[in-house]
Amino acid sequence: MSRTRKLIAAGCLCAAMTIGSTAYAMPGATSLVTVTPKTTAAASSNITEEKQDIKETGAVAGGAAALTVASKVSVATGTSGNDTGSTDKGQNSKDIKNTSDASQSQPAENTTNAADQPGTEAEPETVPVAEPSPYADVAVSRVGNDEDYVNIRDAASTEGEIVGKIYNNSAATIEETVEAEDGTWYKIHSGSVDGYIKADYFVTGDEAEALAIQIGKMFGYVEEGGLRVRTEPNTESEVITKLYSGETYTVLEEKDGFVKLSLGDDENGEAITGYVAEQYVDVYVKFDKAISLEEEKAKIEEEKRRAAEAQAAEEAAKKAEAAEAQSSTRSAVVAYAKQFIGNPYVWGGSSLTNGTDCSGFTKGVMAHFGVSISRTSRSQAGDGYQVSVNSVEPGDLIFYASGGSIYHVAIYIGGGKIVHAIDEAHGIGISSMYFTTPYCAVDVLG
Repeated sequence: MSRTRKLIAAGCLCAAMTIGSTAYAMPGATSLVTVTPKTTAAASSNITEEKQDIKETGAVAGGAAALTVASKVSVATGTSGNDTGSTDKGQNSKDIKNTSDASQSQPAENTTNAADQPGTEAEPETVPVAEPSPYADVAVSRVGNDEDYVNIRDAASTEGEIVGKIYNNSAATIEETVEAEDGTWYKIHSGSVDGYIKADYFVTGDEAEALAIQIGKMFGYVEEGGLRVRTEPNTESEVITKLYSGETYTVLEEKDGFVKLSLGDDENGEAITGYVAEQYVDVYVKFDKAISLEEEKAKIEEEKRRAAEAQAAEEAAKKAEAAEAQSSTRSAVVAYAKQFIGNPYVWGGSSLTNGTDCSGFTKGVMAHFGVSISRTSRSQAGDGYQVSVNSVEPGDLIFYASGGSIYHVAIYIGGGKIVHAIDEAHGIGISSMYFTTPYCAVDVLG
């Protein structure tokens, strides 16, 4: 099957999955170019996998952190075999290569040159054609000025009208090269913007590919379940877990046909990493994109609105906290938490206004009321004391688990509902507490 490497212009690059790579990145992910580095063969077999405890990474995206939701592209298929009589999804293709080489070798019985034989013509020698660089039409901006951006114009001239801006380390597709009096210009497409920029502000080809590794945020999408994660980049090392279809993780490096993934933190807050076979993970890169003048104006206005709402929420929460006694603290917690509905989800984030993940949200809300809890959902389940899910009160923490391993946390607000940092697509919002079966509940307010 063909595995593609796709560069995606990520507007909301907040760590790994979203506001914050640049101050002017806009929401939305736009496909820039598909890069197909190689073709691999994927074996497929059935496997029943246990749910594992990596869910809290929040990586859709990233998130990393927190990037916008990226479109899934050309994902390699295949599942790992059973441990007995089978190989990992990262199986060695050496035997396949050797068989291929052997099948193509011919006996050297007749060494007579065909050109020397009467009535025959020597066939022309085939000259291999070098494949063009998959980054040939991809440009990465290298601005290097005090303003950290360059204007995009409607013509290949500094006299052209400004239609947008592209900030440093953003990606664009080159549609045309124009030779003008003052030098070379590119006609580019990035985000919603089409226009012209001098070639001096971009790098392309091999240089763009090298730069992509440095500045782009790499992610790996798992198409099929049962993919083994190992401690080292080989099929002999220990298996630490298995991945499930549809999960996305941050890629830390590519090595010897394997990719190293970030799988979140353990109960002690230590980072969990592991290796999987590269051909069974769809690896793609996210960049920032250009921004139109209209989008920039809307972004600035949105930032002002969020800042005003956050300030109002802070003031309202302080008044509520001062006016109410301890018996009303729970109501104040709920009111304060609900002030941040609509704000973005960012994997690994901790800002209630600019982006946070589920445990960062609960920790931030509780910290506002002087209650200190742990950073991860699994650790927070050990804070305070457990209460029955059937008798929860507003302000209690509700936890969700897979296979007995906690991966998500929310704040109960009453009426069978919760407020929580859901995911990149939904941000902070309200859901039924039974959107999936609750695992346990904890009272950290006392």
